[in-house]
Amino acid sequence: MEAEPKDTERFQIQPVNRFAGVSAAIKRPQEIASFSFDENHEYRYDESSLRYYYHPEIGVDLSKGYDTFRKLENSADLHLDALLKTLVNLESAQGAKCGADFITWRGMMTKV
Repeated sequence: MEAEPKDTERFQIQPVNRFAGVSAAIKRPQEIASFSFDENHEYRYDESSLRYYYHPEIGVDLSKGYDTFRKLENSADLHLDALLKTLVNLESAQGAKCGADFITWRGMMTKV
C-alpha cells in the first residue's frame, strides 16, 4: 500500500488563475557557455574536457585502464559551484546579465 503524499510533495493547481500572466517561452535549449574539470578535478572556464563518444569495438578488453583509474572524492558536488562560476565569467565577459530564463548543465534534466 502506497503512503499518502505529504502536503509539501503535492503541487496544487487550484486556483488556476494564479498561473495567468507572462511566462517564459519554451524554446529549443541553447548552449550559452562551457566549463570543464581538468585531470585534478579543478574548474576551468573552457571546453578542454569536451570529448566525443565512440562506439566500442566488439570484443574490447573492459579491464583496460582499470589499473590507472583514479576515484575522485565526491562528497561535494562541484557542478553547481562551477555552473555559477561560469555564469559570473560569462556575464563579466559580455558586460551584461545573462538573459536566460532557465539554466542547467548537460545531463542534469535526466535527474529531475
